[in-house]
Amino acid sequence: MLNSRFIFFTLLLSALALWIAFQQNTSTTTASKGSSLQSTDYSWQLFNATTWQLDKTDNHKNTITQAKSMFYQEALKKSELAEPRILISQPQQTLTIRSQSGETYNESKIDLSGNVVITQYDLPYAKVNTQSQNKTLQTEFITYNANTQKISSPKDVTITQPGAITTGTGLKADIQKKQFQLLSNVKGQYDPQYPQGQ
Repeated sequence: MLNSRFIFFTLLLSALALWIAFQQNTSTTTASKGSSLQSTDYSWQLFNATTWQLDKTDNHKNTITQAKSMFYQEALKKSELAEPRILISQPQQTLTIRSQSGETYNESKIDLSGNVVITQYDLPYAKVNTQSQNKTLQTEFITYNANTQKISSPKDVTITQPGAITTGTGLKADIQKKQFQLLSNVKGQYDPQYPQGQ
């Protein structure tokens, strides 16, 4: 009696395994014939992704990257990002970077394009709020090197800070030194009424 139950149970499991295998094969064939999904050269793909990077040399510096989608190619060490948002948190400042699209290379360089906005607060992230004063840089394209903490752009740039707006073409910036240099066609608007030192 016990032996016949074991045989029946084994046959039932075998039939179930065959049915599952058949269903998977059928759905894979249907998906490849009837949908727009295609095989890609990407090593992996993420959607609505968030990554954290902790600096090994400075435990007070953190980088958080969010994106609507990430497509990564291991062989090229390259990724493509949709709607990336980057937050760099340091003890003395917080930097946010956002754009419509981006590409990373060798896990250190990133090109951002389409409505690029960089916002800098001279506060640690925990103290930033909606009333915090900031400096904002807007352009259509930038290159950011995470190793050197430098930003560059060949495009038109607008820098807005309390009491001043500066525009120009081309940019070189050093985040660590908090230095921004516009390369040509530089124009500025300053509010002499704005209190200095704020």
